[in-house]
Amino acid sequence: MSYKSLCIMLALLTGMAAHAAKAPPLRLCFEDVDQRPWSTPKGKGLNFELLKRVETLLNEQFIYFPKPWKRCLSELKLGQVDGVVGAADAVDRRPWSRIPELPDGREDSSRALFDDAALVFLRVGGNGSWDGHELIAPGKLVIVQSGYLIAQQLRDKGFAARDSVKSAADALRMLANGSYDVAILQGLEASRLAHEDARFVGRVQQAELPYATVNLHLMVARGVYQRDPQRIEAIWQAIGTVRQSKDYRQLEEDAGVRHFH
Repeated sequence: MSYKSLCIMLALLTGMAAHAAKAPPLRLCFEDVDQRPWSTPKGKGLNFELLKRVETLLNEQFIYFPKPWKRCLSELKLGQVDGVVGAADAVDRRPWSRIPELPDGREDSSRALFDDAALVFLRVGGNGSWDGHELIAPGKLVIVQSGYLIAQQLRDKGFAARDSVKSAADALRMLANGSYDVAILQGLEASRLAHEDARFVGRVQQAELPYATVNLHLMVARGVYQRDPQRIEAIWQAIGTVRQSKDYRQLEEDAGVRHFH
C-alpha cells in the first residue's frame, strides 16, 4: 500500500483516533523469550515496528510488559493487562478475550499481527517422523513450549504433549540430549537454531512440512473491548492496513519472513 493510501486510511480513522487519544494507554503483555523476527525480550522486532506505526496512525499509546507466556494469558484473563501480543484464537480463550472477527464470528486473518507455522523437529537417529499427514512419536510424547495452543491440539489427538519448556532452545536441547524424539515449535527462531546453532546441528533436524499454520493476533480482554469497541476495532483495522503497506512489507522481506496464508 502506498503512502497516499495510508494517508487516506488515516483520514478515515481521524474520528476514532481522536476518541482513542482521550483513553489511557493500553497495557500489552508479550512473551519474554526470543521469537525473532517478531519479538525479543527487550521489545524489539517486527511486532513492535508494526504497533509503533499503529500508534502513529491513531495517536495511540501502548505500554509493554515482557512476561512468561502463560502469565501473559493469565493476567489477560484476570484483567491485569489489556491485551497480549501474538495470541492464537481458541475456543477456551473466547469467554475472556476478543480478537478481530469476520461477520460470521470466525477470526479475521487480514487483521492479525502475523501468521506463523508450528514446525516439527526430530532427533537425528530417533524414531519420530512427520510426513505432513501422520505424526509418529515414541510413547506419543511431544515436547512443546509452555502455554502454546499446540499443546491442547496435540492432546486432543491423543498425544502426550509436554509443555514444560519456555523457549525453543530449551526444547531443542531436550531433543539433542535424547529426552524426546519429537518437538513441535513455533516459527523462524526455532528453525534458525536448528540449522545454525552448534548445539543442535547434526543432532536435530526440521521436518520438511509444517505441522500447522496459525494466525497470531493482538488479543484484548473481553472487558476492554466491551468498554470501547470502537477504539479496539480501529486498532485492528490499522494493524491490517500497516501489514499491507510497502514500508512494512519491506521490513518483513528483509527479515526473511514467509507468509503461510
